[in-house]
Amino acid sequence: MKHVLVLHESLSGNTKRLADLVAELLKQREAIVDVQSLRTFLNEPKARTQMQLEQYDKVLIGTYTDDSHQPPELIEELLETYDLTEYNVAAFGTGDTQWGDSYCYAADVVAKESQSKDPVLKIEQMPAKTDLETIIEWLEAIGSE
Repeated sequence: MKHVLVLHESLSGNTKRLADLVAELLKQREAIVDVQSLRTFLNEPKARTQMQLEQYDKVLIGTYTDDSHQPPELIEELLETYDLTEYNVAAFGTGDTQWGDSYCYAADVVAKESQSKDPVLKIEQMPAKTDLETIIEWLEAIGSE
C-alpha cells in the first residue's frame, strides 16, 4: 500500500482515534496517508470525491456501532452514493462487545457492501496500547507491507 485514504465516522471520538492510529502506523511503513472525516468527504461534490477515490491504492473506512445496532447515517449515505466495489476497501470499527452479534456491525456492513476480501478490524470502544498488536496484524493482513 503506497497511497491510502482513511475515512472515518466517529461519534464519541473513539473511531477518530483509531483512524489516526492506523494512519500513523501506515506512515511508519512509508505509506502516503490522507485522513478525512466522512462528513467532510460527503460534503464535497461527488465528481470530485470519485476522482479522489480513484487515486488511492487502498481506502480504509472506519465507523462506530452504537446501541442502535445500525450503521450511522453517514455510513448509509456513503454506501448509497458510491459503488465501493470499484475500490480496494478495508473496514475497521469500534463498538461494545456487550452487544453480542452486533459488535462493530457497521464495519461488517461496509465490508460486505464493498465486497472487501480483507478482514474487519474490530476494537472495543477506545483503542488502547493493548490493541496495538491487533491493529498491526490487521494492517499486515490487508497488505500494508
